[in-house]
Order: sequence, then structure tokens, then C-alpha cells
Amino acid sequence: MAAHQPESRLPTPKKKGDVSLEEAIAKRRSVRRYAPEPLPLSCLSQILWAAQGITDQAMQLRAVPSAGGLFPLETYVIVGINGVEGLPEGVYHYNVDRHSLECQKMGDLKAELARAALHQQFVYRAAIDIVICAVYERTAWKYGRRAERYVHMEAGHAGQNICLQQQR
Repeated sequence: MAAHQPESRLPTPKKKGDVSLEEAIAKRRSVRRYAPEPLPLSCLSQILWAAQGITDQAMQLRAVPSAGGLFPLETYVIVGINGVEGLPEGVYHYNVDRHSLECQKMGDLKAELARAALHQQFVYRAAIDIVICAVYERTAWKYGRRAERYVHMEAGHAGQNICLQQQR
């Protein structure tokens, strides 16, 4: 994606993998050592789809459950230098409806993110960092004080899907 383009379409995600869910669970690990090669765009596409992607267009169902189908989560990707093949460093918003990335800010902001994450160097060294944010009001109007726990559960579902997708 060139700097002047506000949106980059992602490759179509695969809906059938080579690894069973059981194998992905058994292989799931937290990793702090990263390969030096950039992440393929198709891999990033799969991870974002697993986090929040649409699984049924007609019914607008997503890869994770959401209380009341209110979908409060917003997913961002911080891409470092040579982090993703064909994608310049910057901050990108995942547009769920279009399965695309919207560039929010160009440049390598991984050092700033690492500082905000209590100076955790693995945040800085990763090819990408996925940041899951929430607009609590999307859920709170219907569920009141319970909204916070529902949003946190949804974020947990998205995080687990990201971890399992990486194992596949």
C-alpha cells in the first residue's frame, strides 16, 4: 500500500485449515522470539479475520460472540519496519465490513507502543502488534453496568482466536 492510499484490501481468508482445533490448542504457546522475515499479508489477513472477521455475511455474524450482537471491539495493527510484506510501517485499523486495513498514521510507532506497554521489548521487536480497543457505549446502552464484563469477555474471545490462528 502506498502512503497516499487510505485503504488496503486484505487477501480472502481461508475457512478451512490444515491443523485441527485440538492440534492448535495443544501447540498454543506465547512466543517472545520472532522470525526475521516479514509476515506475509495473507497471514495477517487470517489473524484479523479470526479476531473479528465476518463468518456469515447475510446474518452479519463474526468470528467471536458479542453480547447482543453489538460488536464493541475495534482492532488495530501496528506494523514495524519490514513487518508485513508489501505494507509500509504504520498504524492500521481493521475494517471488518470490507476486510481491509485503513491507514491511520504512517511511520514506525513500535517504540512508542513499547513504552506505553511498560517498556516491554518483545512489543518493540515483533513484526506487528495487534491492539484490541473497545467502545463500551455500544454495549452499555443495552446492558448497563454489565457491559464492561461482556466487553472484556469478547476481547478474550478475540485474543484466544488470534492465538489459535497463529498455531495453524
